[in-house]
Amino acid sequence: MSNWIDVTTVSKNNSIYNNVKPYEQKSVLGKDDFLRILTTQLAHQDPSSPLQDKDFIAQMATFSSLEQMTNLNKAFDKFAGSQMNQYAAVIGKEVSWTPAGATSPKTGVVTGVSNQDGNYFYIVGNEKIPMENVTEINQVTTETK
Repeated sequence: MSNWIDVTTVSKNNSIYNNVKPYEQKSVLGKDDFLRILTTQLAHQDPSSPLQDKDFIAQMATFSSLEQMTNLNKAFDKFAGSQMNQYAAVIGKEVSWTPAGATSPKTGVVTGVSNQDGNYFYIVGNEKIPMENVTEINQVTTETK
C-alpha cells in the first residue's frame, strides 16, 4: 500500500503565490483598478458628507477618458502592425531613391523591410533606404529574348 504524497509537488501547486503578478505589472493602473477604487470610495464614504455630484461626474469623466485612451492605444498598436504588412508588399519590387548628397538617383530591388526606433527602411543590397527617400516603386520585369 502506497499512501505517500509527494509534498514538494503539493506545495508548488497549491501555493498562494502562483497568481501574484510581478511588480512591473502592478505599478500600472488600468480601468478595472479605477472602477475598483471608485466603488470602494462610494461604499466607504461618510454618510454625513456624501460625495458631491460634481465630484462624482468629474471622476466618471476621468474614467471615460481613461477608457478612450486605452481603446485608442489598442487601435494604434493594431495600425502599427498592419503598417509593416503594407511595407512588406514592396519586397521583390524595384525602388528608386536619391541618396543624401547625391544628384542622380539609384535603383535596386527591395529584399526586405527593417524597423528601427519606429522608422521603416527598405533593404536594397547592403543599404537601408529610408521610406521618405523613395521616389518610385516599379514591378520588376524580366524580359526573355
